[in-house]
Amino acid sequence: MRSKAAAAAHHAQVRRTWGVRLALAYLASRERLGSSAPRWPFDQFWKCLPDQRQQERWASHNSALNAIYLSVGEKRDWQRVSLFEQRLRS
Repeated sequence: MRSKAAAAAHHAQVRRTWGVRLALAYLASRERLGSSAPRWPFDQFWKCLPDQRQQERWASHNSALNAIYLSVGEKRDWQRVSLFEQRLRS
């Protein structure tokens, strides 16, 4: 969900949906090493979804998504991101 929304944001505005909201809320609620994740990357990801400026939207989403991956202890799968990008171009 995270990578798909970020790939879509690279090309166009993304509608704020309950699915994206639920995924962000779930990830923000996860604890890692006894502490909860910082709130700012989840808020930034959400706020930038409808941004009309493509370059700013992509930069904001990319930085927020990198911070989200770090906060939940996951590694970003660049092959998956590439797959989503290819699907959006077709």
